[in-house]
Amino acid sequence: MAVLSTYLTDIVDSIDEKTGESLRFTRPIMCQTDYEQSQQGKYLRHGSQPEGIPSIHGSPQLQPYWAAGFSFSRGHFVVNVPYDLYQPMIFQGEEMSIGIRGFTIGYDYFAPERSVCFHTYAVGPNAAKRGQVKHFWENGARYKGVGIRAMKRVLGIVGMNPEVPVSEWDHTEEDRYGTGK
Repeated sequence: MAVLSTYLTDIVDSIDEKTGESLRFTRPIMCQTDYEQSQQGKYLRHGSQPEGIPSIHGSPQLQPYWAAGFSFSRGHFVVNVPYDLYQPMIFQGEEMSIGIRGFTIGYDYFAPERSVCFHTYAVGPNAAKRGQVKHFWENGARYKGVGIRAMKRVLGIVGMNPEVPVSEWDHTEEDRYGTGK
């Protein structure tokens, strides 16, 4: 079962302002992952390799990870691998959770042949404009400790925090939001 998913290319220098046509013919592939540490715990953080002209033409390319911002599949993917409703205040970690859970029940992830959708990131010429957009973590003080508990659940379900006693994280509907066998 296939899912087309990747991180979006920055919109800067990606679209012809006169025609609206894409100026990109490169393939964005997610294959750079490392552990990241935050107050919520240590988790996998995905990145992209520098984009290049694809060597495989006419089809998507298999890649190891799933991205929240660009994900296309048949509807059974969101039925079989739903967002975990018991993970409030999680921004980094949901991709790891869904990617691992999806893979363990038989989904593969593919990068599109070339960038077809773009994102306005808060860097370079877009930094000032995007810096004004509200973020969910601005409410962190209102929900103090919720993200830490949620991350314990994320990591516990995928087996990445064996040092944390299982009694310290929420097991509600673990069968529904857990990994495949």
